Amino acid sequence: MRIRILLLSLFVTLNLYSKVPDPVALKGILDLRELSNPDHFVVKLNGEWEFYWMKLIRPHDFKSDNVIPAYYGKVPSYWTDYSTESFKTTSFGYATYRLTVLFPSGYKNALAIDLPVFDSSYDIYINGKYLGGNGTPGKSADDTKPEYKRNFYRLIPDSDSMTIIINVSNYDHRRGGFWLPVKLGTFTEVQKMLANSWAAEWSVISLLLGFSVFFLFLFIISPKEKIMGFFSIATIGLALRPLFTSHYLILNLFSISWLWIVRLEFIGLFIVIIGWSWFSTNLYPSKFVRILAWINTMIFFTLFVLTLFLPVKVFSYSSLLYYPSMILLISYLIYESLIGSFKKNTVDIIYFLAFVLLLFGGINDIRVSMGQSNSGSGYLLTYIIVPFVFIQASLLLYKWVKSYQEKEKLQNELEFVNRNLELLINVRTKELQTRNVEIEKQNSKIALQNKQLSDTIQLKNRIFSVIAHDLRSPVVNILYMLNLLKEKEYKEKYDTFANSSIQYAQLVISLLENMLVWGRGQEDKIKFSPEKRDLADIILTNLSIFKETADKKSISVNFTQVGSSTAFFDKDLLDIIIRNLLSNSVKYTPRGGRISILLKDKTMTGEGIMLKICDNGVGMPEVKQKYLFTSTEIESTPGTENEKGTGLGLKLCNDLVRINNGRIVVESKLNEGTCFSIFLPVEKVHS
Repeated sequence: MRIRILLLSLFVTLNLYSKVPDPVALKGILDLRELSNPDHFVVKLNGEWEFYWMKLIRPHDFKSDNVIPAYYGKVPSYWTDYSTESFKTTSFGYATYRLTVLFPSGYKNALAIDLPVFDSSYDIYINGKYLGGNGTPGKSADDTKPEYKRNFYRLIPDSDSMTIIINVSNYDHRRGGFWLPVKLGTFTEVQKMLANSWAAEWSVISLLLGFSVFFLFLFIISPKEKIMGFFSIATIGLALRPLFTSHYLILNLFSISWLWIVRLEFIGLFIVIIGWSWFSTNLYPSKFVRILAWINTMIFFTLFVLTLFLPVKVFSYSSLLYYPSMILLISYLIYESLIGSFKKNTVDIIYFLAFVLLLFGGINDIRVSMGQSNSGSGYLLTYIIVPFVFIQASLLLYKWVKSYQEKEKLQNELEFVNRNLELLINVRTKELQTRNVEIEKQNSKIALQNKQLSDTIQLKNRIFSVIAHDLRSPVVNILYMLNLLKEKEYKEKYDTFANSSIQYAQLVISLLENMLVWGRGQEDKIKFSPEKRDLADIILTNLSIFKETADKKSISVNFTQVGSSTAFFDKDLLDIIIRNLLSNSVKYTPRGGRISILLKDKTMTGEGIMLKICDNGVGMPEVKQKYLFTSTEIESTPGTENEKGTGLGLKLCNDLVRINNGRIVVESKLNEGTCFSIFLPVEKVHS
């Protein structure tokens, strides 16, 4: 339905100015003898006028039979549009126009003739009598004085025909001749038409100036609404334009020269195109129209400045840039609003109709300025802009109403928020507090992890340093003794060297085993496969391994079992634990010392199976006992006979006992001895 209304409105717009055509002059004669209402008429003296190029012929000169028209020029138009083989017109020169008007027989009604301006001066004669003109037409630039003013003359026909002779001269404008039609009619009708158009122009000026001030005020109080500012600029230019065209109303206010009338006319055009360019950019933004707006601004601002100094015959060519730019902008707006119209956007439909009307007015003004329009209304764009201004104002009010409604809605929402602000703040505060606690926990956790990571890295570095040192010594000794065995003089010491090599090899194996198990423990990759087994078998097996080492130091070893010895553990891990504890006892017990091993069932007290290994060796101070299993320091203490170690053994024992769901306890006194007690579960422990 909206599309149908749009198309209907467009049809009405395009046919708005259609009417029955006026009679047209042919071969220099306009026949008005068949007028339908000869007592009330106004006609445009359009058609073919006799044209005499480079001749200023007075009425008495036409009495000679030698004056024969060589060409009939179309009026209104510029003489540069005339083409003939006998002569060639140029912008600058002079010419004579002649037309004979035929009236009904005995016609004596009072007539009037409305004369527009001619480029750029003229004299008019009717029936041989001089009526007046504009400026001074001459045969050279020095003899010619340009002038613009609208002339209106009252006539009383003295015969059934009227001869109109107009001498036109131009040396100051880019074009010559006249581009608006001369109007002839009964005195009252022409006078009424002239008065109406004069009043209409003043009304349009007042209305457009009022709206331009209104839009400018809106822009001042709301600078974000740039579209209002640019529309105000364009409207001011259109409002001032009638002062310097058609009726030249500026002359009713004060005297001004022809040169400044033309200059101000073109300056008004430049203001319109610049304002309209940026209005278009803000109404339907796009990269194309923004670039066009900048180009127009730079070009027409430059022309604005040049117009103040250059002669009319130079800067008047700027209209060849102005009109195409204006048509291009309006066409872009029509295209964008048409797209919105197909989307059933009411605002775009209204804009589309308004822009089509503007396009029609723009094309009409171009035709008028080029002398190619048959319209009797002259320039129309200034009048057509009036309904567009009303449309723009209506859309602005519509926009403000919607903005007010949105503001009212937001105000209600704000009041609701204010009423519930305390509750919202409390909820938000609790959320923030909870998040802060979580963040603090995470920060503490991260700090702890960073510390543990740093400690682990430092521990690993120290371990590898100690192991590298402790591994090197036994390996070097093994290689040294093997080389000695090659020599004949050492053959009898074979058994001694072999036993020493075995001890060193066992030390290397123990070092490597501890290192590998500890490394897997750091990566949580220790294999744990517990089962119910006899712990006594593990102890006896490991005692046999260290028997020879203990015998060499004359250390007595005593093993006692009380009750059951069955516990739930991983055999491989318990092997490592017992080997490390026995190795330490042998290492730190002096010659002739003793080692006691007690395996006792303490399930009745809930402690499971207890394995206790004691020696009467060097012992350790209380400070060392406190951090024995947790210290990050790696300390390898030599044995009573300088036996080597890694410093990992006891830490490894602590980790492996914990993996087996047990616990380890140390009791020691310096120079008296040490006892390690291990408690293991008798059944599987469920986490």
